[in-house]
Amino acid sequence: MTATAAQPARGFGPALALAVFGPLIGLTVGFFGPFAFLPVVGLLFVALVLAHPEYGIALFLSTFLMTYPESLQGSGFLTINNVLGVIFLLHMVYKVYQENDWWFLYSPEVQLLAFITLMFFLSDRLNGPDPQLRELLGVVEHGSENMRTFVTRCAFTVFFINFIRTPRHILMIYLLAVAFMVTSSLLSIHDVLQGGGFAGYRAASSSVIAAAANPNREAMFSILAIAELYYVTTWIPFRAIWLIVVPTIALMCLCVFLTASRSGLLGLTVCVIAIVIEERFTLKTLLVAALLGAIVGLLVVEFTPEKSFERITNLPFTQGGEEGVGAGSLSRRAYTWEIAADIFRENPVLGVGIGNWDLARFLKDPTQSIGAPHSSYFLALCEGGVFCLAAFLILLWRCWRNIRFAERFVEDPDFAIPELRELRWVIKSTKTDLLVLVFFSAFADLWQLVIVFWLVSIGIVLKRMFEQATLAQFFKHPALDSTEPVGV
Repeated sequence: MTATAAQPARGFGPALALAVFGPLIGLTVGFFGPFAFLPVVGLLFVALVLAHPEYGIALFLSTFLMTYPESLQGSGFLTINNVLGVIFLLHMVYKVYQENDWWFLYSPEVQLLAFITLMFFLSDRLNGPDPQLRELLGVVEHGSENMRTFVTRCAFTVFFINFIRTPRHILMIYLLAVAFMVTSSLLSIHDVLQGGGFAGYRAASSSVIAAAANPNREAMFSILAIAELYYVTTWIPFRAIWLIVVPTIALMCLCVFLTASRSGLLGLTVCVIAIVIEERFTLKTLLVAALLGAIVGLLVVEFTPEKSFERITNLPFTQGGEEGVGAGSLSRRAYTWEIAADIFRENPVLGVGIGNWDLARFLKDPTQSIGAPHSSYFLALCEGGVFCLAAFLILLWRCWRNIRFAERFVEDPDFAIPELRELRWVIKSTKTDLLVLVFFSAFADLWQLVIVFWLVSIGIVLKRMFEQATLAQFFKHPALDSTEPVGV
């Protein structure tokens, strides 16, 4: 009787609140306009981020990936990223004060990012060009903007590793990125089939991921999505998932061909080889792979324009690569790398400063071009010097080691923490994604993109999770109740 009588009382409160506040909200909007509740919405947003910072990190990631409408971008210093940054900074200060744990400052990855930032700062201050010369030549200044972008990405990494702390958080952030990549590829396919795209025939779209406006980067995002989608099938136990994943992977492969990106075709090969080596395919999975190959072949033959197919198959060191469609791109890239090597030889220690590649090339190149080097390795060498490149390479190596550290635990049958074992697909796909990223870095300028910092952050969090889980298992070990030490 008590429970029955209490039920109406529980349902009466929300109804009364709606009856009171509904008309109040309506009258306020009627008299003062819809913007009257912006402060309230802002306070609710701050409360949500403080209560669940992982959602704020997800929004942070989306702002780096997406091109937001101007109405949502803000103006001046009042932008979504700046507001989130201030909230996270205050929250992190309070968290450190409460827990007295400065672990992230001792993280080798964070220290490497700090060192790279320092090298970029010194190179710009000591070797940067004269601003008056830039104005006289009419070359747009990118140094301060690029430096601000890099620092913002570093801040994202620090906030990520502090507030993404559980397997559920990792899954949410990872699936969000997968959704962005898949959607971007599908929209790129749609655009190019409608007669749009880059240069009128190459798949590329900035509607979802801003960086995907470049066909080579769009190809990379499609390939990353392929690895992630494949490993999702190892996580979801339902066989019907293949009915969704196989056609989606086939569309991602089609997108690579529609980009007409030769580095994309080679990157797709790297991804497939990495998965084959990793998974040691059985007869069943080989049949699925054969089915997928047949679907991809049909899609490519049916939908890929002849010009795109010819360009993507005109690979370097072939006759088509020297004379066919896109041959000029290969020769220009080789020429640009020669200019990059000359710029590096003139400033081997500090480089010319972040964002100053265009002016340095303009002054060095007899054709007075300011085109990008199309290589992350050359760009780091030229703008930050040899120590900057070394720090980037060590950062990528540290990310690889962190992923391998976590992988050893999920492959260990004696590791009995189900929540962490469910991250196997994330670990495997992150490992493949990193290999693809390292490959693409030779042919595209990627190390300012948030995807690099996303992978580094995931590696840090994965290693920390498994380290803490190992310690927890050790201290709960039954042998600790005896007088004999564990492992002796």
